[in-house]
Amino acid sequence: MLLISKFLLLMFPLLFIGFGVQMFYKNWQALDWPEVPIVIGGSDAGSSYDEDSETGEKTWSIDVRLHFDGSYEGKPISGSFVRSSRFGSAEPTPDEIEKQRQATLVSYQRDGLTARVNPLDTSETLVEPSLVGATFMVLIGIGLLILFIRKHHKISEDDI
Repeated sequence: MLLISKFLLLMFPLLFIGFGVQMFYKNWQALDWPEVPIVIGGSDAGSSYDEDSETGEKTWSIDVRLHFDGSYEGKPISGSFVRSSRFGSAEPTPDEIEKQRQATLVSYQRDGLTARVNPLDTSETLVEPSLVGATFMVLIGIGLLILFIRKHHKISEDDI
């Protein structure tokens, strides 16, 4: 049983590192893809929450999905992306969700909005690719891995 729990504990930081590396690589590639102008054609919104496992405190977010259209070398492209904003500890009302949806929509309905398009597969697009989030995921994963390994060695030394 102890071996299985050690394996599961190691999988958690390794998953963080793996997803972070994959996201970093995809965003790195996208920075070399051609940029094309896009137009936001619609949006929808909802709410979600995270719950702290120790305190049980909920933090609500409003998630706005923006749908866009454009063209690359005469081929139509379309897609969507999500922008979330923290709301607080109380569940947002439908009016508050709609207000945030409208505010997010207005902030993205501007001239000069672009998406990166994979020239080999125009169905693959990224709006505002960034390496920051992926870098943080990898660093958090490495930190957790080091923490788990150090704890494992400390527990092993205490057993001797």
